[in-house]
Amino acid sequence: MNVSTAVSRAAAATPHLAAQTGDQRRTMLYACADALAAAGAEIVATALAETGLTEARLRGELDRTTGQFRLLGDHAAKPWRRVSAGVAAGGGDVVTVPVPVGPVAVFAASNFPLAFGVSGGDTASALAAGCPVVVKAHPAQPRTAELLGRILAQALPDGAFSLVAGGPEVSLELVRAPGIRAVGFTGSLTGGRALMDAAAARPDPIPVYAEMGSLNPVLVLPGAAVPATVSALAAAVTGSAGQLCTKPGLVVTDAAAFADELAAAVAALPVHRMLTDGMTRAHERWQAHASAAYRVVAGAGTPAPFAVVVSVGELTGELLEEHFGPSVVIAVGAAEDVPSRLEGSLTASVFAAEGDRERARVLLPGLLARAGRIVWNGVPTGVAVCDAMQHGGPWPATSAAWSTSVGTEAIERFRRPVALQGVPADLLYGHSELAQCPTAG
Repeated sequence: MNVSTAVSRAAAATPHLAAQTGDQRRTMLYACADALAAAGAEIVATALAETGLTEARLRGELDRTTGQFRLLGDHAAKPWRRVSAGVAAGGGDVVTVPVPVGPVAVFAASNFPLAFGVSGGDTASALAAGCPVVVKAHPAQPRTAELLGRILAQALPDGAFSLVAGGPEVSLELVRAPGIRAVGFTGSLTGGRALMDAAAARPDPIPVYAEMGSLNPVLVLPGAAVPATVSALAAAVTGSAGQLCTKPGLVVTDAAAFADELAAAVAALPVHRMLTDGMTRAHERWQAHASAAYRVVAGAGTPAPFAVVVSVGELTGELLEEHFGPSVVIAVGAAEDVPSRLEGSLTASVFAAEGDRERARVLLPGLLARAGRIVWNGVPTGVAVCDAMQHGGPWPATSAAWSTSVGTEAIERFRRPVALQGVPADLLYGHSELAQCPTAG
């Protein structure tokens, strides 16, 4: 389907979706979850052949995908409470209600072909907000995208979902389409910035909620420099071939022996193939460059897992950038010297024992200023889909640090508040989400 047709269909479906009650919206999202679950075997087999990800990983991702459709459906069905009441200066009670923004362009990610792809959280949260979606398929997974698109299109009302495919020119055409009112994106900093620039250059600029690169620093304090921490971090670096947005890209430790143990553990773990040949080549280029400039401990295979071991004093430039794939920078030195050098990240983690608490207290304010989620004695991979989750962070991790792309608050990206002052209650019933918001009296 071309962009013009897809956006026209979405625009035509907008009044119907906006007029749904919360219960109707929940039923719609549950239908999506049920349809995906029913086709689970075909979905996993198709994604397995196309991505190289493991069957266990994809089955878990499918469960997460269906689960977030149901979670967001349940949230959409909750009645909205009054946020301001009483007589306004101009007369009449004031009630604020959420209103869908309209058609949303969603860009499928490659590293989570189900949970952040065509059927991912951006699609589910836009639908939960009452917005039609036009999804741009990721070129690395055309068969998976087509299958998921067909399943969702059959489960949803006409025009509520459309799938388009193509290169960068199609992406820009979609963002520039006059009917599109917001954008959800997960991908590279270069791609996200291009979409932001296109959206800002429109006669009517629209918001772009982009999740982009993230270093996800980990600070290991002396009491936690133990074998269990080594095992957890090595698995987090190499899991899914290091192709997770929350992969630890930097580990800082005082202990040179811990750094050596972690580097050896990373190099020893098996890694499956990466999502694309281009990603593999980029990983290999980083390994070759790092090996010429720093101490590198590498394993075998393609892609080869490896660790770059440096001192904290060397941390600058490329050592503080995200490198997609099974690699990590391990810096030896004082953790206190690190937070001020970091850019925004999705996560920051601290491993500490009881005796490290006062030192951790000093470090946390710097991490809070630079991350959307702080993890204590745990790895940042495995983002829980729940009400409290914040999956976002300061630039360049995302374009909107106040928003999240995971959890029920993700819905808020795709609706706007409208204050109703003195509007008769009987006019609200049966009209979209307004019917769910109690009025005064």
